[in-house]
Amino acid sequence: KGPGLKALAFSGKGKPPTPAVYATVSHTFRARGLLDEVLARVSAVNKVNVLKDIREQALGYVLIYELLLGPNKSIRGGGGVKRSVVKHEKALRDALAHLEANGSDATKRAIASASSSATHSSVSTSSWPRYVRVNTLKTSLEEAIESAKQTLGAANVAVHPVLDNLLAVSPSVSNLLHEWELVKGGQVVIQDLSSCLTAAALGGGEGEGEGKWWDNGKSNVFLDACAAPGNKTTHLAAIVNSTSKVKSKNTVIALDRSGDRIKILQKRVSLLAPDAVSPLHLDFLKTEPSDARFSKLKAILLDPSCSGSGIVNSPDRAEEDDTAERLKSLSNFQLLALLHSMSFPQVNYIAYSTCSVNDEENEAVVSKALQEANANLEGGEVWELRRPLSLEKWSRRGKAVEGLTEEQASCLCRCDPFNGDETNGFFVSYFARVKAKRGTEGSPDVGSGPLSGTIPIYRKGLFASTSGSSSGSSSGSDKSKKRKAFDGKEGRKEEGEAKVTEGGGNKIAKISSDAKAAPGGGSKKAAKARAFKAKQREKKLARLKKKKQDKKQS
Repeated sequence: KGPGLKALAFSGKGKPPTPAVYATVSHTFRARGLLDEVLARVSAVNKVNVLKDIREQALGYVLIYELLLGPNKSIRGGGGVKRSVVKHEKALRDALAHLEANGSDATKRAIASASSSATHSSVSTSSWPRYVRVNTLKTSLEEAIESAKQTLGAANVAVHPVLDNLLAVSPSVSNLLHEWELVKGGQVVIQDLSSCLTAAALGGGEGEGEGKWWDNGKSNVFLDACAAPGNKTTHLAAIVNSTSKVKSKNTVIALDRSGDRIKILQKRVSLLAPDAVSPLHLDFLKTEPSDARFSKLKAILLDPSCSGSGIVNSPDRAEEDDTAERLKSLSNFQLLALLHSMSFPQVNYIAYSTCSVNDEENEAVVSKALQEANANLEGGEVWELRRPLSLEKWSRRGKAVEGLTEEQASCLCRCDPFNGDETNGFFVSYFARVKAKRGTEGSPDVGSGPLSGTIPIYRKGLFASTSGSSSGSSSGSDKSKKRKAFDGKEGRKEEGEAKVTEGGGNKIAKISSDAKAAPGGGSKKAAKARAFKAKQREKKLARLKKKKQDKKQS
């Protein structure tokens, strides 16, 4: 492929287009096939060629898009091209209505997708904070905060309330980020909040009392299956090499099948994590689990190609129509990649994510993968969804689509930019292979959390007074309808959850005691989370008892 629409739009001489114009052109390009169907219908029924008298036909397409599919369903501004389009307004609207009622499934899907694109355009990201991940391979959170206070101003920086080592920065000083010495040196990384969830899920431990399984003093190997450009890769490398127990270096093998993209990955890795990541030019779907390079592999991060339907601050990431055929093709590829991940017998943990808001690419893929993979597993093993310990406080959860229970859906995390999450749309799931012996020691560890007394914990609207003329925030009534992305009162880890040792009877007794405990208080969601965790412990208790019985019989 050649340069993207954004690169073409902003590479010419003179004044570049505004973000709003760029977004409109991008969505027009995306809806080109649908607009051609509308024009063909007008020509057949009304015997009119709408574009015949328009010299700049590309502009004509943009104005027709604005009229039929734009957020305001009207054309801004004036001029001769507008007059040429508006005189056929009734015919154009009638043609669209006919296609919406009587068109093929693909056409109906294209109309729904185009309407969604208009919603994307209406989402204002100008008031969102910019997010900066602290690269703990090269600096500490404390040092990054002190540098941020000096470079950006203490009033413009806050600690994220859920994710460790993530800073929220006021949009009023976003222009200073690329000149920040820590950004240039790779000590901090400009990375969207949503993009940080995958590595956090895989490296943050799981909510069944087992904590960070990789923090065991051994040299563990991870795989990023579709790694370029490398932000998630290097984030994972930083997480799994960030504790005092890591005596032997944990390594991330990073794959990408594109020759051009692997070069970008190598450059990114050389700046951010040169000693912790090994890039390889390989197609993940062509890898073999028996490959000696993967013999010590324990976990896979899978963030495959997707529709990009959740990306609202980069419209050219979604230039193709999300037709039923395209979504089916994407979801088939995603399912194939996830099942391939589950076929590695040495792998016990997988994080699967997309930057899509479509159920077909998210919960539906997860549901099918669980059914197909578990039907083929042998030896009493099974893949299960788990709640990532590092994301317990994340309130927006998955959907209970066909094949998934409410409990399973509660293990999934979503981001929704259309409902106040202040980040791009995203989906992440975390799987663990349940074996007779987990071989994991240590108590749960949710991280050190934010530093108190230095800078505040970020909350929505914190930077409103420092954002100048930014006007992207919603009205009070709109805010009351929106679901908050962060809820520090829910999903908290139960205090006193004990260390799970490797012993026999004592281990069973302790888990049984924890499972039967029923702490009161808290919200309904918190109670539901506690009940889910108790049920998970009961399942583990049953497995351990069965193991003990099997030993006696043998």
